[in-house]
Amino acid sequence: MSDRREPRPGRQPRPPWWLATKEERAFFYAGVSALFNAVFAAAKLLLFLLEPNLFLLANVLFSLGVGAAKAIAVGSYRRSRRSATDRAPSIAEQYRASTLIGAVLTGSAIVYIALCLPLLIETKVGFAFEPLIAEILALIAFIELGFAITGTIRTRHSKQPLVKSIRIVNLGSGLILLVLAQAAILSFASTADSSWGVGISAMLFGGSTVLCGLYLVIGSIVRGRATGDR
Repeated sequence: MSDRREPRPGRQPRPPWWLATKEERAFFYAGVSALFNAVFAAAKLLLFLLEPNLFLLANVLFSLGVGAAKAIAVGSYRRSRRSATDRAPSIAEQYRASTLIGAVLTGSAIVYIALCLPLLIETKVGFAFEPLIAEILALIAFIELGFAITGTIRTRHSKQPLVKSIRIVNLGSGLILLVLAQAAILSFASTADSSWGVGISAMLFGGSTVLCGLYLVIGSIVRGRATGDR
């Protein structure tokens, strides 16, 4: 007679805590995405050192800002998980963190716009890249854009303030990445100077990202006060 115990039918192993609920999965993937933002920012910085360009520098700094915003969200969530009683930060704590995240997103977008503005007002400022660098930038842009779209879709149903803030950061990141993809494609697909067109796109999408950040800041402050938990 064997002493081995048969597994109970229909019983599935429990997932790790960081993948147990939709919110936990959102924070887990946000943390992974923040790491990739740092890696891609380092790759853009290397390309910037090889071919200095204000437009490329703007994208490096914006990627760092996006990574920092996501890190704030994940850090706030993980600090609450260290407590034995709290499963998630309180609503007031989430709104405070969301306010900071919105401020980081807004500041990053403003810096991005400021560095891209010379594309419009100075004729000697361009963004033409060597073909290999342009192809690498296009690849990076599309990979990052895939992360941003996936992150937005994963968090589309959650109403938690911190998860919502991650969704808005991903949305803003996606808008800026569209401009980078446009610039990279135009750089190796066209011989004409497209700086002015890329500058217009940078102003439009950068401005939209500023509005996303301000919406997050103002909305978090108003809703945080409405909770009455300060």
